[in-house]
Amino acid sequence: MKVLYDHQIFEHQRIGGVSRYFAEIIRHLPAGVEADVSVQYAFNEYLKGLNIPFEWKDQLISYYSFLPKINFKGKKRLYSFLQERFPEKYPDFYKINEARTIDKLKKGDFDVFHPTFFGDYYLDHLNGKPYVLTVHDMIIELYPEFINSPQFIKRKKKLVDNAAHIIAVSENTKRDIIDVFGTSADKISVTYHASSLVDGGHKPENLPKKYLLYVGDRRLGYKNFSFFIAAIQPILLENKELCVVCTGDHFTSEENKYFEALGIKDQLKIIFVNDTQLFGLYKSAEMFIYPSYYEGFGIPILEAFQAQCPVVLSNESCFPEVARDAGVYFDSKSPARLRQAVSSLLNNKELRHDMINKGTQRLQNFSWEKSALQTVEIYKEVLR
Repeated sequence: MKVLYDHQIFEHQRIGGVSRYFAEIIRHLPAGVEADVSVQYAFNEYLKGLNIPFEWKDQLISYYSFLPKINFKGKKRLYSFLQERFPEKYPDFYKINEARTIDKLKKGDFDVFHPTFFGDYYLDHLNGKPYVLTVHDMIIELYPEFINSPQFIKRKKKLVDNAAHIIAVSENTKRDIIDVFGTSADKISVTYHASSLVDGGHKPENLPKKYLLYVGDRRLGYKNFSFFIAAIQPILLENKELCVVCTGDHFTSEENKYFEALGIKDQLKIIFVNDTQLFGLYKSAEMFIYPSYYEGFGIPILEAFQAQCPVVLSNESCFPEVARDAGVYFDSKSPARLRQAVSSLLNNKELRHDMINKGTQRLQNFSWEKSALQTVEIYKEVLR
């Protein structure tokens, strides 16, 4: 069997859960299943670990390096004109990737097509070949107040309706697809994610002695980050040695003003880590806190389990499904419940050890090998 995967997510993400998922599925495909990944240019870190020929580009949007010290009205239009007139000097890497995939689709040298995101460019080029679509979450559909994109939703529904089969990454996501798009339950199968965490044998430098860990994006409203910080402010004020360590981008000026207004600015730290340092970041934390309203799956939960880091998480969306009894839960809109959950792990060593042991046990239910085998069974069923 030969499966064609396209370029989309590998040109959109340098790192991230969706591109990690596809890279791990491709890496763990069993013998007898060949992956053809149609990407010519990318800046995705996970592709480096796969035996896939592509050209690395630090930035796929060449416009940003075009006359970098000069800004004027019509600059983008000028660059677009130059791209069309002189494509060799001003290449459009996105269009090149898309054209490469369309060419492979037209040749038809594959059994199943598995697009990696929600562009619909391929619908007119399948020539009767089936495609399988993975839906990681329904955040945009359920939380338009945070991400408002009606055209994206319309296109996503069209792709779901026309797919031979849908893969959902949790039972919660499957229910949301059924509720929002009216998709038949028989058309959707659930395959879970897993952890890709590697024990690098060391932790990052300059870590606080005692800290709570927050991993991931802070900017999106459904991540509930501001609520989390305000809720634990009293705990931080009472314990000046306790910090909050975040990964991701630098704090914005607005965030720093917010922390300063709460009187806890010196207790918020940004730590930049690579994959081999991330294990140590979890391992040394008092706990990992996941306050989101919604996630499709929540890989950081499994990463925390693997590093024996207790987990505090909201009782929303897929979290109870993934963590089961291995997490301490709180109401995502109750600051008092969040403080209570954090305090219980800080002050109760027996509870902490119990959560660590349960997390280790729960982790045994997830592996990329299992996810890849289940995905291949879906491919086979589609072909049958």
